[in-house]
Amino acid sequence: MFDAGLWQTYESALPLLLKGSLMTVLISGIGIAAGFFLGCIFGILDCDKLRRPWLSPILRSYVTIFRGTPLFVQLLIVYFALPDTLGIELSPISAGIITLGLNSTAYLAEVIRAGINALDPGQWEASYILGYSPFQTFRYIILPQALRNVMPAITNEFATLIKESSILMVIGVPELLKTSKDIVAHNLKPMEIYVLAALFYLAMTYAVALGARFFEGRAKS
Repeated sequence: MFDAGLWQTYESALPLLLKGSLMTVLISGIGIAAGFFLGCIFGILDCDKLRRPWLSPILRSYVTIFRGTPLFVQLLIVYFALPDTLGIELSPISAGIITLGLNSTAYLAEVIRAGINALDPGQWEASYILGYSPFQTFRYIILPQALRNVMPAITNEFATLIKESSILMVIGVPELLKTSKDIVAHNLKPMEIYVLAALFYLAMTYAVALGARFFEGRAKS
């Protein structure tokens, strides 16, 4: 039987949930972009060929700290403790993006470092023989292969970040879960709204998986 009340609930909630989903994608996208950029730098500097005795412990410590502590604690430090210590003010969205970016950097740095180290060392010597500089070797030979090999891990990190961004609700970021909670507080229908929010998360992560398959297919062709 058609439930008019249920339809009205979804009809009023869908635009708000869509807006929250867009905020989730935006924050997660910026976070993964920042993590990818810094992760590439950290991974390159800590790979076997370029590792420096004074720099490697610093990079490893960063990775260990951010991979070994909860994202929630990192968020509280960035949003509450860091501004108080440094005398700066961060908006909830800025704090969320910074936290996700720093956390993603730690994971992607390890992924990219492993991808570089997995390549045949003979490619380095061959590129030097051909007259490539270290920068050209990375730009045209090493990094493209490493990124192609670790693309599944990078896209998996993006999907994970989309789900973990729900924790930003606690500092008031209007992402999908925060929007869902506000809707439930208004209409008192948690089952309907939270199931719908779960479907939105599923759609976003599935879209990331489809995008990953597409790019993997293009890379193999």
